[in-house]
Amino acid sequence: MGNELTWQVKSLEKKHVCARKYSLGSLITPGWIGNHYLNDLIQNPKTKVKELKDDFLQNYSLKLSRVQCERARALAFTLIDGSTVEIGVDNNPDAKYFKRIYIFLRALKEGWLKGCRKVIDLDGCFLKWKVKGELIAAIGRDGNNQIYPIAWAVVNVENKDNWKWFIELLQSDIETVKGNGVTLISDQHKGLLEAVKEVMPHAEHRQCARHICANFYKRFSGEIYKTLFWEAAMSTTDQ
Repeated sequence: MGNELTWQVKSLEKKHVCARKYSLGSLITPGWIGNHYLNDLIQNPKTKVKELKDDFLQNYSLKLSRVQCERARALAFTLIDGSTVEIGVDNNPDAKYFKRIYIFLRALKEGWLKGCRKVIDLDGCFLKWKVKGELIAAIGRDGNNQIYPIAWAVVNVENKDNWKWFIELLQSDIETVKGNGVTLISDQHKGLLEAVKEVMPHAEHRQCARHICANFYKRFSGEIYKTLFWEAAMSTTDQ
């Protein structure tokens, strides 16, 4: 109706004979296909792409491309698993060389979201065996105040580029936007501090008391200073 936000039906054709022709299932997205075959893939994860393609043609009379089926199958397994594993490589003229790998397990994600405070410690350590590099990790605390692993990565070196890559993946997996609702604890590694500012600017970011104490102890080595520091760090009142 021209003068109000309503529609008026003036005629109704009860029988429709019009039809729409589809080309390679153009209105069917890989996400819809993946969700549709989710239970089938849970029961039989070895289902081949050709089997999906033939089944869809038989049941819906739609011809899908192999690429559509491959994407749908990959999306379905992502929904089933929910874990994230990403590998980075350096492309050289002679070959590809390992650079880094990120691991985030679905079970740990569910446990952290449902049973842990939204506080994450970010830190790294050297790998000293045959395979050199560094291990960087995101750690939380569970309901019993025990260490709770969230995600970890092996990288060639601890720098801003690797920390930014790690935090971007972590942010997506823990379902936060720019760090909203999350508190981060870390040392004063320059690359890590810069990466947090760029990726999670809204996160509450604080320095680890143990690292502050270690630096403080280099200048004031008396035991009394160490005691006073921890009393101040753990106090709950201004005094």
